[in-house]
Formats: sequence, C-alpha cells, structure tokens
Amino acid sequence: MKNLIRMAAVALTVLTTAVAAPAPANAGDRGFVTRDGSHLKLAGRDFRFAGTNIYWLGLDENVGGVDYPTFFRIRDAIDTAKAMGMTVIRSHMLVSTGSPKTLLPSKDAGFNDAAFRTIDYAVAYAGKAGIHLVLPLTDNWAYYHGGHADFTAPYGLPESAFYTDPRVIADYQAYVWHIMHHVNGLTGKRYVDDPAIMAWELGNELEGMTPGWINANAAAFSAWAPRQLIAAGRQFDIDPDTLVAPDVDIVDVHYYPPTTPKVTADAATVAASGKVYIAGEYASTAASGSLLDPLVADRNVTGMLSWSLFGHHDRSGFVQHDDGFTFHYPGDDERMIAANRAQIAYAEALGGSVATRPEGTPLITAITKRGGLNVLQWRGAAFADGYRVQRARTPHGPWRAAHDGLLSDNDTPWTDLTPPGTTWYRVVPVNGTPSPPLYAGAAESVLTDPLETFGIADGHSGVDIRPGPGYAVVRPTGPGPAWVSWHNPGTHRIRFDVLAARRPGLTLQVSADGTAWRTVAAHVDRRGRTGFTITATTPAVDHVRMVWTAGDAGVSSGTFWAADPAPVTQPPAAFEPVSPAAGATGVIGPRSYSWSAAPGAGYYTLTVSRRPDLTDPVISATGLDTTTYTPAEDLDPATTWYWNVRATNAAGSTATPVATFTTRALPTAPATIDDFEGYATSAALAEAYVRNPGGDAVTPSLVASPSGTGHAMQLDVTPGAAGYAGVTRTFSPIDIWGQQGISFLLDRSGSRASVTIQFVASGAYWEHTLPEGTPSGTVRVPFTAFTQPPWAPTATLDLQHVTQLSFYLGGSDAGRLIVDDVEAYPVPG
Repeated sequence: MKNLIRMAAVALTVLTTAVAAPAPANAGDRGFVTRDGSHLKLAGRDFRFAGTNIYWLGLDENVGGVDYPTFFRIRDAIDTAKAMGMTVIRSHMLVSTGSPKTLLPSKDAGFNDAAFRTIDYAVAYAGKAGIHLVLPLTDNWAYYHGGHADFTAPYGLPESAFYTDPRVIADYQAYVWHIMHHVNGLTGKRYVDDPAIMAWELGNELEGMTPGWINANAAAFSAWAPRQLIAAGRQFDIDPDTLVAPDVDIVDVHYYPPTTPKVTADAATVAASGKVYIAGEYASTAASGSLLDPLVADRNVTGMLSWSLFGHHDRSGFVQHDDGFTFHYPGDDERMIAANRAQIAYAEALGGSVATRPEGTPLITAITKRGGLNVLQWRGAAFADGYRVQRARTPHGPWRAAHDGLLSDNDTPWTDLTPPGTTWYRVVPVNGTPSPPLYAGAAESVLTDPLETFGIADGHSGVDIRPGPGYAVVRPTGPGPAWVSWHNPGTHRIRFDVLAARRPGLTLQVSADGTAWRTVAAHVDRRGRTGFTITATTPAVDHVRMVWTAGDAGVSSGTFWAADPAPVTQPPAAFEPVSPAAGATGVIGPRSYSWSAAPGAGYYTLTVSRRPDLTDPVISATGLDTTTYTPAEDLDPATTWYWNVRATNAAGSTATPVATFTTRALPTAPATIDDFEGYATSAALAEAYVRNPGGDAVTPSLVASPSGTGHAMQLDVTPGAAGYAGVTRTFSPIDIWGQQGISFLLDRSGSRASVTIQFVASGAYWEHTLPEGTPSGTVRVPFTAFTQPPWAPTATLDLQHVTQLSFYLGGSDAGRLIVDDVEAYPVPG
C-alpha cells in the first residue's frame, strides 16, 4: 500500500509540473469565500449559510431520459434557492463521466467540451445571483452522471483501485485539471478564477479514501485553485482522515435523518480539528424549527444544505423526482410547506435575504381543447405562492378571475369550466408579474414553444440554443442552411418573437407533408428597440418551418394556433360508475371513486350524499379531468351512501345512474398486535424483535408481565454514541382499520429514557414519542398523535395493512423498559 501511495505521489508531481502555474491569489479580491480556521469569511465577515443541493444542473435524468437541462430550469431552480434566502448550492454538475452526454464519455473518447454549455450557464448564473457553489468532482455511486468507477473500469480494476492505482489517480487528476482550467464561455473566466465556486469537493460520499490519497489530491487541487477551498467527506459520519489532512478546508457530513445533537456533536469535532463543518446533505423532510433553530447560535455549524431542490417543468407544474427528499417551493403538501418554512427561517436567522415577490413571469405554454373547453398549461414563476387565471375579451383587459381562490403549480393543466368564446388569458402569480396574454378562439387550440429545447420542434439544422437575458434564443451556428420546423396539425395562424437590431432575414414556410414547402406572406412588426414579431395566417397546414436567409437574428419563441382536433356538437356519451361497486357493503373509506370514461367529456363532477336525490352532498367535486377521485377523508362508517358522476362539455352534460354503497362499521373489540405469549424463550423473542443496527446495544428478553399474568418483553440498553436504541418486529399484515389507537402496558423500571413507539402501515412509517415523565402503567396513544418521522416519505395513514412494530429508547443513560399487551383499542361505545 505504501508503495502505491508513493507511486501516486510521483504521478501527481509529474502532472503538476507539466502545466502552467495557476493565477496568483489576489489578497484584495473580496468575492472569494475564504477560510479562517474553523470558520468561513466573505468580504471580511463570518459567512454561515443555509443552502440546498441541486444535483442536476449540468445533466439531468428526470425529463425525457438523460439530457441537458434547459436554461430556464437552471435559472428557475437557482432563483428559487436564492429567493428562499439560501446562499450556497451544492451540485453534482461536474460529476460527469462514463456516458455520451457527460464531460468525459470514456477514457478513449476524450473530453466532450460541449457538455460545458449547461455547466457554464449554471456557474455564470449562480455568480450573477450571488450564490456560491460546492462542486463534487466524482461520486462513490454509479448514477446516471457517472462516478469513480469510470476511472477504474478502463483498466479492468475494482472500484477500490480508485484510491491506489497510480494510473487511475493520474486520470482523475487530469480530469480535475481540465475542469478547473476550463474557461467559461459566458464569463470569460477560468473556473479556478471564479468566486462563484466556493469549494471543490474531492467527491460525493467517497468511501475508501486513504490518508495518502486525500493529502495528495487536496494538495494538488489547492495549488491549482488557491483562492477556492477544498472539501471532503464520506457517506455518513466523519471521515477521521479528513480532520488531519493539511489541505482540506471543509469537512462535509451527510444525515438521513439529521438530529440536532448529532449535528452539534459532529460540528464540534470538526471545529476542534481546525476545519470548517458543513452538513453537505440532510433530508429536507427533516427541516423543522426543532432541528434548525438551535443550530443558529452554534458557530461551529457553518452551513446546512438540504437534499434536494427541484424547480418548474418547462411545460407545466414541477419536475418530480421520487427519492423521498425532493422539495419544491412553496410545497406539494402541508408537510413540505412546513419544512420549507423552516429552511427559510433558518436562512433568515443567518442573514439570508428572503424574496418578497416571485422571480420571473409565468408563461402559458398551451391552450388545448377537451370536450370543447379550454385547458391551460403554464410554466410557473420561481417563488410563486400561487396563481390566478384571468380572462378578458381583449389583450388589454379588463381582466376578470376565471376561478375562485388560488391555483398552484400542481393544478396545471387547468380546465376553464366556462364554455369558450373569444377569450384572452393570462396567469398572474401572487405579488408577481402576469404572463403575456394569450388568445384562444372558441374552436382553437394554441401551442407555445419558448425554444428552451428542440423537444417540441420536429427538426432543425444549422442552429443551436443560446442563453439570453431571461430566455433562450435560437440562432444559426454558421453560414450554412439554418432552419427549425414544427409538426402541429391544423395550424392556421403563426407568430414568432425575434431578437434583432434590424429587420430579420427570416422566411416562414409551411407544408402539408413536411417535405414540399412553400413560403407564406408574413407581417414583420418592430417590438421595442431590438425586437420584432413575425405573424402569418394560412389555410390549415400540418408543418411550419422558420428559415434563416441572412444574418443571425435570434428566435425566442413560436406560437401556433390550430383548429380544435375534436370539436363537440352534443353532450358526452353515456358512462357508468365503477367503484365502489353498486350495492357494495363493508366499504372502507372509500379511498377512491372511479367511473368509466365518457366519450366527449370536458370534465366530471362527483356528488356523494346520504340522500337518494343527492341533496345536501358531503362531497361535491367538480372540474375533475380523470376518471378517478381520491377524497381527503373517509366517510362516516355504517352508513348507506348515494353517488353519481356528471360529465360535461361545451355542448351539455350527461350523468350516471345513482349508485349506492354501505360503509363498514367500526370495530367494537380490541385487536391484539403482540401479547408476548407466543415466544417460548428469550432467544425466540430476540429473533423476532431485531435490534436496529444504527442504534446502541439493546437486549430483548422474556420476563414475567407487570400485570401478574403471562409474559412481557424487557429491553435492556447499553448506552453508546448513537444516543438511542430500538428493536423491530416484522409480521404478516394485520387489519386494525377503525381502531382509535394503540395501547400497551409500560413499566419503566426506573429508566429516564424517552420512549418511542413506531409502526409501519402500508409501507409508511409512523411514530409517537411519549411525553417526558409518562409514568408506568397502561399507555394509550391515539392514531391522531402519530406522525411520520422526518426522514420518511409523505404518505396517508392506512391501517388495513400494518406490518411492523418498533420500540425505541432515547438518551445517554442505560435504560430498562418492559412492555406487554400491545393492542389496537376501539372507539368507546
């Protein structure tokens, strides 16, 4: 091992001396974040921060496969983080190896510098926004963007050789050198000269780093980037070797879940070593006042970065990423909203500036027809708390609300329930700037392409997409043929927005089949000092093409009006209710309602009532665009209910027959979860109740019950570093629907430890910690008191499938706990 480290150091020396010396540090440059012992400084002041991870800024996996994110999505996410008061973003944008669209597709292929386009934009925009970046340089894990295995695979070596083989180390260093000395085409700066980059991280969650590997690479990277910092860390806990590495400035620790005592303890350890502490990742679901408020006063905690922020989709709504820790602003549900508020409060407490209004403007991206009714899609504005859709007869108003209350980004596509006429629409964010107005005729659909991507166009040649001031622009790449085409059946009206100082050299063409093109007469109108609009009308065509004939005018958007492809002349066709089935009994919930599709429907209205004539409904949900509905809560038990669905379009409505179902009665007897009578020995009990391996030592044993009858479970805890201990039993699903809560017999045996009971229902975790001072005796915890742990994905409580039971003791003292007769108890009769 020592010989390999020496060989790696030799390889490093050769690489270091073969390149030009870095730019000298400028002591007067106030833009760089610097380190002063265990603290960071910016412009001479202590720099502490709230931040987040936006891992996908260079290459994304969440929209249409692996591809580069649009400039809008990069801008929108950074704007959202800034608006929340965050001043640091950690991003995996430079973890980019091993596949065609990465910076280094393979060792043999060499560098793909075209992949810097989105990275350059992200770095430049972050700098403009006053955001500082922490950038991992590789990854322990083989995700879509690559990782350290891409450096070992060419040599047929295991991943562990990343830290020992001199060829692999030299390749990694060459990769880092190329990145650090890349000149950003938008700023003109080398990355090593850009104060937006606060720190280079040796890699994300690297497991297996050796002291020699850390020291050699940290020394090299620090020499190449003397005005920037070097960070290092592992997946969980502190890597002790980072604490003594001379050229490591920042120690990065990750938490799933975080706790205030653990963060505080780790920060103290790191600070005592003279390093800067950051929580480079923590579960965003855990963000709360109880976690973050105590950290404000702890100067050892330099920064907390949540995992992970996603912004708006290019067409409508948010980009979704199902890892359980994704968040959007303002939040998809009450739990996310509360976590976001906690992050914002933490940012403010550390001096972050929180926005008072949205950044940017919404954009209506489509108005389609469903059942002859208008369905709007819009691209949202960063930091918007909600929207109002407004209608008018002219583009200048007067504007009137098209609905009650506020809509969220999750409400688009949104159906206007009013039959259309000559209508202009705009989308207005709360306290923000309205979207540009967009017209849709009574029998028209509209498509808007902001040209952030060629994904809507069906062809292009000789052009590329470049970032503009708040929007993207398509321009020709050279003197050869340049065009973009679209396939939009039935198009009869067209508009393009163009950026040019003088009349643009653009020709508009149309085609019925996409091969034989004809030029159409277009109106070119000046818009401001550097803008034009090009508009045209044509008999219905299926294909449109914009051709550059001279100059390099930039096209920033195209809008296409087409005839409604499925006009309606009569009400929707007949359809039927499906679930709950007609006459069903013993129904729980119902958890959902469903019905068959009604051909020609624009939307559906569900009505549920105790009365056969459906008067005094308990559910009246309208504007539904699918054939299912999930209610917010269960109906009263042991009751006969009546329901139907009405389908509506621009020509009228059609209703299903009224159907009935009866809900299940509540249980009257308790349901046993565990009475501990089924275990012959303590060994059998310990086999069933498995220790949580992340906690301290705990021993379950079978003892006489405190009740005086039968057996009970005794838990003996040996305190350790974790600060908690627990056991878990997994079993076949049991149904405890309708019960009021969980009861059990508790004997503290003098222990002062906190006690938490946890269960899993339909795959979701729920827990409750008993109030301090809860005495021994029978304990009753209603299900309304159970909440989801901060690290658990959001779910709805479903007590029909309970599969796991856990008991946890917390605290630093040794503890003994006895429990017996765990059961679900019914609602009092």
